[in-house]
Amino acid sequence: MDRKYESMVIVRSDISEQEQEEIFGKITKKIEALQGKVESARVWLKERNFCFLLQSSAAGKKKYDRGCYWLVDFILDTDKLGELKEIMRLEERLLRHLILRKDEEIEEKA
Repeated sequence: MDRKYESMVIVRSDISEQEQEEIFGKITKKIEALQGKVESARVWLKERNFCFLLQSSAAGKKKYDRGCYWLVDFILDTDKLGELKEIMRLEERLLRHLILRKDEEIEEKA
């Protein structure tokens, strides 16, 4: 069953804009590869200071005090959401990500 989702992604601010666009493109392409539809994708905040340090999941375990926030609204089958979460979990340049389900259900086209 298709549902609407909203995802907030925080990317390290020390990487280039080209690398940030590469990450965003990777996520949107994965959504489309899973037969989903990206309704909107935009940078929410270019750079924002955190209230506390966030530690990266990469091997270096470096701590960061700011990041770039990216917001994406998309439609995806509930059975395929796990694959998208796995792609986000494995991306070392992401500091945090969150996927929220919107209340609206999408009617399946027969």
